[in-house]
Amino acid sequence: MATRIISGPEPIITPADIAGDHAPDDAGIARMIAAVQASIAAPSGWLGRALGKVTLELWLTNFDCRDWISLYAPVVAADAISVKYLDLDEVEQTVDPGMYWLAGNDLGFRYAFQFPQVACRPDAIRIRYSAGYEADAVPVEAKQATIMSVQHMAAISAENLFLRSEEVEGVGSFQYTVSDQAGEIIRKASENLLQGLRVYA
Repeated sequence: MATRIISGPEPIITPADIAGDHAPDDAGIARMIAAVQASIAAPSGWLGRALGKVTLELWLTNFDCRDWISLYAPVVAADAISVKYLDLDEVEQTVDPGMYWLAGNDLGFRYAFQFPQVACRPDAIRIRYSAGYEADAVPVEAKQATIMSVQHMAAISAENLFLRSEEVEGVGSFQYTVSDQAGEIIRKASENLLQGLRVYA
């Protein structure tokens, strides 16, 4: 089981929200915001949920006659989910949306659904969905925790505390890895604010 990011997440704050002598669109501060969100929010962070709007894809090796599958909460809407699988010939098939339902962050299959045999691959089943909050609905404590964490990083000249990797031209994909030291700073500064939003597995 693995979850990958297809698009997003949208930032929940902007550089203009961070105190200091910098431009409202400062690229360095924007990178810190992205790094902080990545360390907090799903799928890689400790919070167990998405904050900024993000499209995720869950990979499964088989259906295993599952009655339901847990997704990261909150899922935006039932119509923002698609379930696809690779059949034994590795041809992609789409599950009829009438064959599954959404209750909170649980995706369930109806009794009428016949679980198909799938290809022997780690990504044989692909459940794509939107998660996170709309920009005007992000909890204030999540924004404040992110602001505090970014300000901590900026205060200790934290540009060297996270790594940024960039794929080849035309892809435009970025990945952020927060060091252990920066991760501890972020966690201590924000976890008290975010405890009420945390989702436990």
